[in-house]
Amino acid sequence: MNIIREIQIAQIEINNVLEQLIQRVQQYEQTGGTSVHLSDKETGDYETIYSLTSHTAIFKGKKPTGIILNGKRRDVGTWKKVFELILKDCVSNSEKNLDLLNLRGKVSGRERVVLSDKPDNMRSPLEISKYLFIESHYDTESLLRILTSRILDPVGYDYTAIKIAVRNNS
Repeated sequence: MNIIREIQIAQIEINNVLEQLIQRVQQYEQTGGTSVHLSDKETGDYETIYSLTSHTAIFKGKKPTGIILNGKRRDVGTWKKVFELILKDCVSNSEKNLDLLNLRGKVSGRERVVLSDKPDNMRSPLEISKYLFIESHYDTESLLRILTSRILDPVGYDYTAIKIAVRNNS
């Protein structure tokens, strides 16, 4: 095969990849920038990816399959694990960790404290770091709402780039 023919074949392959990317960007824009449905090749057509900034009702009744955090995908199987990974990323920043420690005892649910320095009086405590425990016994919507509006927003953690992959119901 000559070099010109090899370049032409490579050009066709590049054009195909670009066409797929253009279609994904168009789909992303059509959904208001909150959802990207991956192709059969990438996921087996079994999941959809939503931004963490999406309305929490979107996640109700869905099972997480992965989280894209700091540009890296991690497979997860529970909302509790999603919650944990995001909070552990937050505490990895020393300034945010201090802010979270200062929130202990100030964020409460109806009956129990949500953030505390000890797991006492929590139904499903989750240890995020030394002296930082969080109550995780909530339904999906409540868990995500508490995470974003009552924990991450007050400490100034930017979660706009976090994506969550959920299993399609079909």
